Amino acid sequence: MILDYHYMVDYFVQENGPVENVTLVAYVVAIAAILYYGRNVLFVRTRFALSIMLAYMFMREADMHKWLNGLSILKIKFWLSGEIPLIDKFWAVVILVPVLWMLYYFLKNYARQVWTDFWRKEAYAVSIFVFLAVLVISKICDRSLNMMTEMWGWQFDIWLKALVTAQEEFLECILPVLVMVGVLQYRESHEWKATYVESPLFSLYLVILTSLTALIVWAVLPSADMLKFVEENGTVENLTLFFYGVAILVIVFGQIQARFSTKLATIIMLAYMFMREADWHKSVSSESILKIKFWLNGQIPVSDKLLAIAILLPIVWMLVYFVWNYTKKFWKALWDGEGYAVSILMFLVTLVTSKVLDRSLNMLTELYQMHFPEWLVALQTSQEEFLECLLPILIIVVIAQYRRSRNIFAWS
Repeated sequence: MILDYHYMVDYFVQENGPVENVTLVAYVVAIAAILYYGRNVLFVRTRFALSIMLAYMFMREADMHKWLNGLSILKIKFWLSGEIPLIDKFWAVVILVPVLWMLYYFLKNYARQVWTDFWRKEAYAVSIFVFLAVLVISKICDRSLNMMTEMWGWQFDIWLKALVTAQEEFLECILPVLVMVGVLQYRESHEWKATYVESPLFSLYLVILTSLTALIVWAVLPSADMLKFVEENGTVENLTLFFYGVAILVIVFGQIQARFSTKLATIIMLAYMFMREADWHKSVSSESILKIKFWLNGQIPVSDKLLAIAILLPIVWMLVYFVWNYTKKFWKALWDGEGYAVSILMFLVTLVTSKVLDRSLNMLTELYQMHFPEWLVALQTSQEEFLECLLPILIIVVIAQYRRSRNIFAWS
């Protein structure tokens, strides 16, 4: 309802568009999460079968099922067509064998258990049925208008195409999320205790996982699509802004045992990082108020510089407040191996790393007139944007670990 219909169809939910790219990222994250977090409650074969399912859904979403000869190996046309060489059909069978094994494995080992637990209203079983329902509905949305056009020649208005395509792509995007939710719920129902957040290395794992995810997405997508995915006002940046909003809400409404001034300073930090990510630091003039050029430029009016000082005063107060009140406490907690202190350190390291990545190639170009291939620019930008997206999530992790260390709540 908000976006223009043509923009929605031709860019936002089109093939290789922002929503589909987010879906591909979600599949990679889901596979990594299941392999790591499912190791305490799921058999190796079960994790392997789930990974196969998600990997093949990833390949289906990326249209790799058409790579043999342009026709999808999932369609009956492919198998009935006499024009397709037998060697192509042979390789299609080889490709589909792991899927058939995965289906057999789940039906043999989990069908009866899931059905029974569904009637008992077990959360994970309900999530599995929701997953299957969403999968079916998304496929109906995918084919409905096209089938009516092919069969009866019906034509549809752009608003209806935008509506149906949006429903399909957004529902497909939630499929890997539902798998992760189901695994988490299964783990809880089998009395797994979520103590992994307490681990001092949890934030380090998150940073490594984020960097690897960026690397995998960069390897999968063409460089041009990758740069579009991580461009200014693109999908990853919008997700980053969303997570900053979530982090602020967690601080405002979460039951955190901290002074009001500490909460206020943290909110100021997140709010200014939100504004920095949204490029609001350039709203005073065309030059960023965070750069030395702004302050040394004699052509910028004094009134603009006074306004910039007023804008930056809360940041100065926030920095002084944290340094004055928490430096010693932070180093002591870090020395004691407190998880929240390690996460704060990882936040700072990630912040510095993302800024170095942000400026590295540009500085080399400005200083030495060096120019770089598109694939290297895509690699550098993807690492920077993904790590920046992780920053507000690390703050949420710090809050969770701090609350846990103070026994404010217990994981259920």
